Amino acid sequence: MKNLNYTGVTTLVTIVRDVSCSPCSPVSLSLNSPDAPELVKVVLLGAPGVGKTSIIQQFVWNNFVQEYLPTGSRHTYYPTVIINGRVYELKITDLPALPYFPVNSVYELTDLQDYGLRDASAYMMVLDLSNLETFQYLENVREQIAESRDIDAVPLLVVGNKIDLFDNEDDECLAQRRALMDRIKAVWGCGYAECSARYSSLVCQVFRQMMLAVDQREMSSATHACPSLLANFNDALGGSKCSIL
Repeated sequence: MKNLNYTGVTTLVTIVRDVSCSPCSPVSLSLNSPDAPELVKVVLLGAPGVGKTSIIQQFVWNNFVQEYLPTGSRHTYYPTVIINGRVYELKITDLPALPYFPVNSVYELTDLQDYGLRDASAYMMVLDLSNLETFQYLENVREQIAESRDIDAVPLLVVGNKIDLFDNEDDECLAQRRALMDRIKAVWGCGYAECSARYSSLVCQVFRQMMLAVDQREMSSATHACPSLLANFNDALGGSKCSIL
């Protein structure tokens, strides 16, 4: 069991499974933790070479591979985290660069090997800060997600990786970076974070920000569901009275 603590989130267990491997063993939790963690499916999207795999492996393994190895098939990772006292089991999916986002389940099954893209709980969209042209890929994917499902109903976090390679002395680069951040927050209406997978800088905070959005969405859904459940319960009891003798 690996323990990784940082503000607001605790990683209890880290289990990694390649798609070709046998199912992983059950997660064991500490006694003071809830015994039924919720499964959160997180899919990382981005152009080739932006560092999606490196971000995941730093978070899960605390490891960085210097050699660039393009992702050729789906890999799935299962860390378990606690945030705000609630346990979540993450299913983090690392994929090859997608030619397009499937607009329906038929396209996903036939062309994209049933990657589980359309039923993801959250999307982490990664760009390379040293190559801001990789943002165009994210714009295209986001448009396709919006055509496939209600994009406002699913947490989406844009992550600028390779902050260690960004030229802070270039005024033009700084202006482009500010414009990009403004567009993501104002037009897309989603979160934005930066990190360096190479040096494991702010990687945990990236997942913390993602899980805070997921947790907030879960709590909001539960809050909206409770009044209707209570109303149905009261309706069912309508006309019934209890007398104490």
